[in-house]
Order: sequence, then C-alpha cells, then structure tokens
Amino acid sequence: MHYLDYNEQIQHKTGDLPLAYYPVDMHHERYRMPMHWHRESELIRIRQGQLALYIDDHEATARAGDLMLIAEGVIHGGEPEDCVYECVVFDAAMLLGVDACARSLKGVLGRSILMPEAAIKSDAALHGAMDRLFGYCEAGVSENAPGIVGALYELFGAMTRLRASALLDTPSSRFGQKAEQLKPALEYIETHYSQAISLETLARLTGMSPKYFCRFFRTIVHRSPIDYVNYYRVECASHFLSSGDMTVAEIAQHCGYNDSSFFIKQFRKYKGLTPKQYRLIG
Repeated sequence: MHYLDYNEQIQHKTGDLPLAYYPVDMHHERYRMPMHWHRESELIRIRQGQLALYIDDHEATARAGDLMLIAEGVIHGGEPEDCVYECVVFDAAMLLGVDACARSLKGVLGRSILMPEAAIKSDAALHGAMDRLFGYCEAGVSENAPGIVGALYELFGAMTRLRASALLDTPSSRFGQKAEQLKPALEYIETHYSQAISLETLARLTGMSPKYFCRFFRTIVHRSPIDYVNYYRVECASHFLSSGDMTVAEIAQHCGYNDSSFFIKQFRKYKGLTPKQYRLIG
C-alpha cells in the first residue's frame, strides 16, 4: 500500500485479519512519514538509526531497539535519520472482545508510549513477545495470523505490568483535543495537492483565523502550512517518479506546479536530488 493512503479512510488489513505490516528502509517511498492519522493503533519498532516522531504537539526521538505505540486517531509523522523501521497497524478492537482483558488493555491502547530498548530488554516476556510479533509479520501475516494475535496479547499484557516510559499521553496533551481541528486541513491537502491551495481555505476549514492557524499548524506539524504543502507535493512526486512513466513535466503539473523549473527547485530542496536523479536511483 502506498504511504500516502495512510489516513483515517483506509482500513489496514491482510486477508480477514485487521492488521497490516510495513517494513521501511531508506529506499521505501514511505521512508519519510508525512503527518497522518488512522482509526487503528500502530506499533513502530526501530531497527537501525533513529526516527524523530511528531505526535500532536509532542516531539520524541526513537532509536534502534525502541518500540513506539501510537494511539488510534492521533496525528503523527516522522523524520528518519539513517533509519530502518517496521510498522504494525492494527484494529485494537480485535483484542478487546474478552471482557477480562479489555479494561487493562484499554489503559495501554489509549495512550501513545515510547518504550526504550533498555526497558524492553529488562522484561523477558515483553522482549520475547515483540520479537515474535514482528517475526511472524515478516514471515507472512496471512500465514501466521493466530501467532500474531497471540503475540499482541502477550505484548500488551507485558506492557501493563511494566512501568514504561509514558513519554506521550495524548488524552492529557495540552493540544491533544484541539489537534483534531487540523484534520480537515490535512485531509484537504491530501485530496487537493494537485490544485492551488490557499492559506485562507485551510484556515477556514479549521475554524481559525489565518494568523492563528499558521501558528497552531506549525506547533503540531513542525512546518508552516505552505512549507508542508510543498513537502507533501514533493512526496507525491517521488511516488510517481518511482512507480510510473510520466515525464517530469507531467508530474510537476499533476502535483500542483505549473512551472517545471520551480518544481525541480522545490524537489531538490526537500530531497537533495533533482527529479531525474531521484528516478535513476529509485
């Protein structure tokens, strides 16, 4: 699945299991993680390097060996640095059908938690469950569905016992609830990136004044609205360069740039390469 589909309208599933596995390295089109959200929960394990994570108004750095739980519905994104990571996106409802487990699991699944490698290795049950979960996913989600569900129960059971580093707690975040107002603007950018997008339109969608919208948007997304629109367009262009046969000029037009020279300049700004150079190594 293409990373730009990662929004609340997409159901992440493999066969009948409401779970999908995404291994990501620097050659993957989703290597850089645009701000997005989904109704499912997400586990991110860092295999190499580090990943700067932006979650609502929080920022954290996850390093090799760390495990990140992203609560459902939370706006998040990331900037990797020499990073290899893997994601498991799943519908937590499949774990909550057993009443005896639901209360304790909801206490964990309702939060965004960063678990450092040292904390994980200090608990053999947690460490083993994490390795089994990602090992089963890598071997094949459809073939290993029972093992994956069992490993999820083991993992979250261990997390309820372990005093994890609760670095991010979205229910108590100062901007957690208000960040919801940004979702229409982010969704509008996602669906209208090929057209002209004005600051006034984005602000109106959130019910904010343009001045306040700019300030609040930067707080959550860590970019100005215009910078994020250009960044998003370049990420879209990267996908088309890697997976299609459109010319650079056609891609520029499709991604909202009427001037190919300006498109090339923006592409180099965000990717460090020209579109043609990117296509050669993609």
